[in-house]
Amino acid sequence: MLASKSKYDVVIIGAGLSGSAAAAEAGLHHLSTLVVEKGRTIGGTGNYVEGVFAVNSRLQKAKNSQLTPTKIYNEEKEWTHSLANMAVWRDYIKHSAENVDWLNEHGATITTMRTLGTGYDTWHLFDGHGKSAINNGLIPTAKKNGVEVITSAAAQSLRLDNQGHISGLEILDYDTKKAQFIQADNIIIATGGYLNNSKMLDSNNNHTSHRIVAVNSGKNTGDGLRLAWSVGAKKFGMGTIMMFGGQVFDTKEPGYKNWMRQSNRAATHEAGLWVNELGERFANEDCTDIWAIAGNNLIRQEKVFAIFDQAQIDELTKHSFKGNYVYDHLKEDIQTDLAEQKNYLTVADSISELAANLHLPKLVESVEHYNDLVQKKDDTDFYKDAKYLRKIQTGRIYAFELGVGAFCTMGGLRTDTSNGVLDNNGQHIHGLYAIGSDGSSVLVGDTYGVNVPGSEAGYCIYSGRNAIKSIIKNKNIL
Repeated sequence: MLASKSKYDVVIIGAGLSGSAAAAEAGLHHLSTLVVEKGRTIGGTGNYVEGVFAVNSRLQKAKNSQLTPTKIYNEEKEWTHSLANMAVWRDYIKHSAENVDWLNEHGATITTMRTLGTGYDTWHLFDGHGKSAINNGLIPTAKKNGVEVITSAAAQSLRLDNQGHISGLEILDYDTKKAQFIQADNIIIATGGYLNNSKMLDSNNNHTSHRIVAVNSGKNTGDGLRLAWSVGAKKFGMGTIMMFGGQVFDTKEPGYKNWMRQSNRAATHEAGLWVNELGERFANEDCTDIWAIAGNNLIRQEKVFAIFDQAQIDELTKHSFKGNYVYDHLKEDIQTDLAEQKNYLTVADSISELAANLHLPKLVESVEHYNDLVQKKDDTDFYKDAKYLRKIQTGRIYAFELGVGAFCTMGGLRTDTSNGVLDNNGQHIHGLYAIGSDGSSVLVGDTYGVNVPGSEAGYCIYSGRNAIKSIIKNKNIL
């Protein structure tokens, strides 16, 4: 689809969570705005977002939360080793509660607040996930206030004027193959990063990026980053990925197909024995409450297998080893896996048979040693709590190959407190902004942690609104 006009105050590239927040804010300020979405539908990965970060919110105050902005600020300073832009974190924290109120006011309803894993109580959950927030709240708000949204259209190139300022972009209608030049002094990049671009992952990750299992919309291919780099933006902060620990390594189905299956959850959450491509144990498996730590442990190996015996599978159907989760159809899921010949699941009648089938030369030795630690109730190798130590010995033996689940990349562009995109000299490319995953290098160091749940999704809302406010403040309107 092509745009109805050739000139706008603002063009937003991408209609995910951050782009939709920017569109709603732009509409509320009556800016002439165009949203360009390459997919046939809006929302993208933002449709799957569960909730956003906030501190000092109404929900927290109702629960008498003692969490303070200072606590969150210092937590992120320590977690990121000060690689994050703490001026951005300062402003983001300051406006986080206001952003939750703003979402509620404009149809993106927040219903409850809780934590995730061992993190803080900062996760404010949407009623109906991000899909409802975007499709029933933010985009309707934008459209009601005159924002134009087109789909099946891709931004092909950005244009600068003779002063090096943004002057517009060319878009392409996928259906008609017609191109159109749009004049705009302000362009906001909101394309969601590059998780679905294997070449970019490989060239910007020092670990085994081919084992990353993307659980997202499939549309985040780095388009916006390449557009910004083409006009002189600094390539910055690449390689950080929002990992959430293990994910069964299915080479045939997209990651989201297995996300909620009990066989996937048991293999990735229940502190079973993990071994690598040699069959060696390499970590304390009880790290799954902090997804990023689990992900970092897993991604440093060439392969990872989670090993369970039949007795453990039987026990899990009665009670989980960690938490209160009920595996009421775990065995059915496993039978389905076997019937469908899922590549990630291998079953054998003995450890030696499993080792031979998977070519794990040290597996038998590793299991014998692990069982000895279990017998002694003392993990002198990696110090796993004794309550999670269980022998691998009874009946059938199950090996689930694990990849590393991931939701989005973070980084690619350096941005300032206005969400303006910076060049190699630290100067704002006048009129160019990046939000959401495209602009989130400011939030992290080398790891995205869920110690402050919802911080990336909350940043999508904050950065989208912040970019529009910056445009208005700078009076950079046609």
